[in-house]
Amino acid sequence: KSGSSAESETQAGVPSESALAEAMSKRESAKFASAEASLRQALQDLPDYAELSKNLIVEQTPEGLRIQLVDQEGRAMFAGSSPDPLPRTQHLLDTVAKVIQQLPNRISISGHTDTTAPSRSGYSNWDLSADRANASRRILERAGVESDRVYEVAGKGDREPLYPDDPDLPANRRISITLLREAPVMPTGGGL
Repeated sequence: KSGSSAESETQAGVPSESALAEAMSKRESAKFASAEASLRQALQDLPDYAELSKNLIVEQTPEGLRIQLVDQEGRAMFAGSSPDPLPRTQHLLDTVAKVIQQLPNRISISGHTDTTAPSRSGYSNWDLSADRANASRRILERAGVESDRVYEVAGKGDREPLYPDDPDLPANRRISITLLREAPVMPTGGGL
């Protein structure tokens, strides 16, 4: 074989590690696209879909499939400085859980706030974002997502705004649920 074809295959016609990784990445991206479509379909079946869809951002990122539940002006996901999700948020998380259960990927959950400090004394945006992420985790688990799939739960406070140019925008207050891309398992005995 010539040097250029050695990049995609090894001597015996067996795909190289890079070709296997690329194939697995494409398959995972297709599964994420299917999960995104399933989530959007499940939301369309909800009576208040038009309103709830404004609070949802679904996108594929280098980390995986990220599902974000974001506050909108006049339509919060959590009440005030409370870590307790509103009923519509619980309903949305139950719907998200049904889709998450279709894939085996580990899950990362992070809470985010705007720059406004919570009204409770001695309670920071770090506390609030972490408590909201944990409340979301509990709802997902009650809805059937296995707890051993949760890889990480984090409070990000106001450190990663969705809209950095407007850190007080309501949409900066959100929960991010990411189905993590999984590193492909490489065959044993192969050298690097």
